[in-house]
Amino acid sequence: MKVGHVIGATVLLTPVLFVGMTEPASARNTHTVTIQGVLNVRDAGGQVSGDAFTEPINLTHDSPTGSFRVERCAGGQTRGVLSVTVRLNSTETVSPSAVLYLYEGTDCKSNDLEGTARTRATDGPLLMGRIRDRELSVKNGEFLSDDSAHAELSIEHAAGADVGRPREPSDVVATAIPGTGEKAVRVDWSDNASNETGYEIRNTTLNQSFLVDANATSFSLPHLNDKIRHCVQVRAVGVQGRSAWTPVGERVECA
Repeated sequence: MKVGHVIGATVLLTPVLFVGMTEPASARNTHTVTIQGVLNVRDAGGQVSGDAFTEPINLTHDSPTGSFRVERCAGGQTRGVLSVTVRLNSTETVSPSAVLYLYEGTDCKSNDLEGTARTRATDGPLLMGRIRDRELSVKNGEFLSDDSAHAELSIEHAAGADVGRPREPSDVVATAIPGTGEKAVRVDWSDNASNETGYEIRNTTLNQSFLVDANATSFSLPHLNDKIRHCVQVRAVGVQGRSAWTPVGERVECA
């Protein structure tokens, strides 16, 4: 909830007009998934190759899938490959999956696959602010081949005050203010967001949009033709994207 709103203000001093604005395909709502851990590979001769890794992946609803791959080789012939894929869901959760591959051949470029290990499909999505730790191990099942790969990984879905689009405003009311040969339409709404940077007010009749400051709860559209009704929509604007437009109804959103 906001505090200190100024009630009854009708017009902000510096609105910005946009004419014929094009709606973006999808609001960009950034989520950061950080993958970190260690991959160790051991060959039959006892040689071990291992190293830590850290990889941040940014996901948006326009680009909801990301991936990360790391590989290590031991003894010149045993290779372990860890592949991680993360997908952003419409519920603002992330679905991660990981696969560990073990290859063994004449050199580290060999694609002779000896086995795989996967994270459980039943793990479910990862909520914002949560961390998931997993271990994956693969051993070579061939006789006298003691090759193996082992991965420990941590997947963190970052949360923050600005993660997610700002909440959609509500209680939009348009009120006609008649004049001489023209009219103004006052628009009032309830501010439901805590992370907005401004509000857009759209006159759908003229396809005009105005941008006003954060925390605003009213605005007036001036110099309108008083012979026609003007319908309005409002949406919140934030760093990570925009909320949905409010619906238009003839009873309260048109004047």
